[in-house]
Amino acid sequence: MTAQKINRFWIWIGCVFGSIILILAFGAMFLNAHWKPLLTEKIKQGVYNGSNHLYNIDFKSININVITGSLALRDVTLTPDTLVFDSLKKQSLAPAHTFKVKLKKLQITRVGILTAYFKKKVVISQIKLDKPSINMVFNKVPKKLDTAEVKKSLYEQISKTFKSIHINTIKIVDADFDYINNSGLKKTKNAIKHLDITVKDFLLDSLSGKDTSRFYYTKNISFQLAGYKSITKDKMYSMRIDTISGSAAEKKL
Repeated sequence: MTAQKINRFWIWIGCVFGSIILILAFGAMFLNAHWKPLLTEKIKQGVYNGSNHLYNIDFKSININVITGSLALRDVTLTPDTLVFDSLKKQSLAPAHTFKVKLKKLQITRVGILTAYFKKKVVISQIKLDKPSINMVFNKVPKKLDTAEVKKSLYEQISKTFKSIHINTIKIVDADFDYINNSGLKKTKNAIKHLDITVKDFLLDSLSGKDTSRFYYTKNISFQLAGYKSITKDKMYSMRIDTISGSAAEKKL
């Protein structure tokens, strides 16, 4: 083969690969434009309906890369609707704890978007919450005693939408956690700073709820808390700990 023919061959190969890259790039742009409004609506509607209208999620922007299967939400807020909570409380259906969450970025890595859409199976490599602020509020609420009512399992609640949800890793990095007790005459607050939580191998399907090797649908939940300090109620004693860490699988603290 002459040098001229070799050059033509590599030019042809370059044109083919260049065309493929351009097709993928334009295809990704088209899919991103199509999926963004659809996913935005699905996420907001899913949280709202899945929480019986108690919670609303909002975010400033959503970035999607269909090729790599990554999704990022920025300036995310999850807030409970106080009117809905009061209505549920009157019916003795309100939960004892409500949550308010704020975070700059929620990163989801390698999610099978097409698998989730067509096969109703969610497969995710990692979910990462970076420096979230979490408020957990305890309210003393009456409970409705109804022995005839059968409470649905977590899988039964999502089974109409998805067949299964599998997440390899969930990471909460450098979180600020506030626990607020509204049950007494005076509101009390306990704060924890710099909390890291790692959840490994979360699986929610028709069988995982009965899997004795799992801890709340996971293979392990571990945490690390840096710089913990506390003062007793009578103000007489203070406690400081450099680091606290624990693992459910290893049964270690």
